[in-house]
Amino acid sequence: MSTFRHPQATPSRNQTDFTMKAPKPPDRPLVPYMRYSRKMWSKVRAENPDAQLWDIGKIIGQMWRDISDADKAVYQHEYEIEKAEYEKAFKAYQNSHAYQQYINAKTRAKANEKSSRSRMEAGGVVIQPVDEEDAGNELSCRRLAAVRFDRNHRLIGDLFSPAIVTDTRTVVAQNRMDMLRKQAQSLSAHQNKLEEELVKLEEIHQEKKRQIEKGSEEFAENLKKVCEEKPQLDEAKYAELLEEMKTKLAEAYKEYKKKQDEINARLAAEREKIVEETPVLAELVMSEENDTDTVSKPPEKEEEPQKEEEEPPEKKKKEESEAESEEKPPAEEAK
Repeated sequence: MSTFRHPQATPSRNQTDFTMKAPKPPDRPLVPYMRYSRKMWSKVRAENPDAQLWDIGKIIGQMWRDISDADKAVYQHEYEIEKAEYEKAFKAYQNSHAYQQYINAKTRAKANEKSSRSRMEAGGVVIQPVDEEDAGNELSCRRLAAVRFDRNHRLIGDLFSPAIVTDTRTVVAQNRMDMLRKQAQSLSAHQNKLEEELVKLEEIHQEKKRQIEKGSEEFAENLKKVCEEKPQLDEAKYAELLEEMKTKLAEAYKEYKKKQDEINARLAAEREKIVEETPVLAELVMSEENDTDTVSKPPEKEEEPQKEEEEPPEKKKKEESEAESEEKPPAEEAK
């Protein structure tokens, strides 16, 4: 028996073909490791030009594990800031007019799809033998299963979309937050300590600077005072000072001679007293002195002419200058 079958309605093609695209959502922030990887990729690539991509990824992963928690905290801090900005941008995106239009259109498409599925069984007239009824039912069941399959996948996509299910990578654990809080406290304490040391060093520097400036000012004042008080000496003043020093030297020499005469007189008186008290001892002492004088005097008289002959005029001048220098102590006493 021939079979005549009307084409059944295909609502998934005619009515529920939802082609409207959602507006582009804001970009998700990169996690700390991806930030570090993006920053170090070019450097590691330059250091290992022959390495494969996965080898470079392994190297960067090892570098990420080796860096300190303080360095990781910097990337984590940047990620937290961008995450807060992303959440604000995503809320604004969900409240935008374009996104609302997309949601409304999507809702209408789902409603049309549901109504079309309810009318699917009554969509055509089939004239066929009773033994071929199973084939028609099998075809309609396949089409219905395909529609349900697409619907279920769309529902699953909606349920697990980023707007409903949060990314577990963006969730910060409590122990991680405690560790970051401790790191922040230690960094703030270290910063306060460094600031205190900087203040102390600044105070020490200012104190040394003040002392140097004070010493420089005192030196400048003393130098100016010395320059102002330096004596003005001319020929008349020099002659006057020379005459004054000559008179002082003469007076000092007279005083010196007078003291020497007094000392000699006192020694002579003491000697006479000794002679009167112990004449025998004095006679022996005088005889020994005379003997020594007689023994020592002739060679001196013989040597003196030789010395005088041998001494050049420069040596004589030197002896005269030494004699004058010996006479200077009385002058200093006079001063």
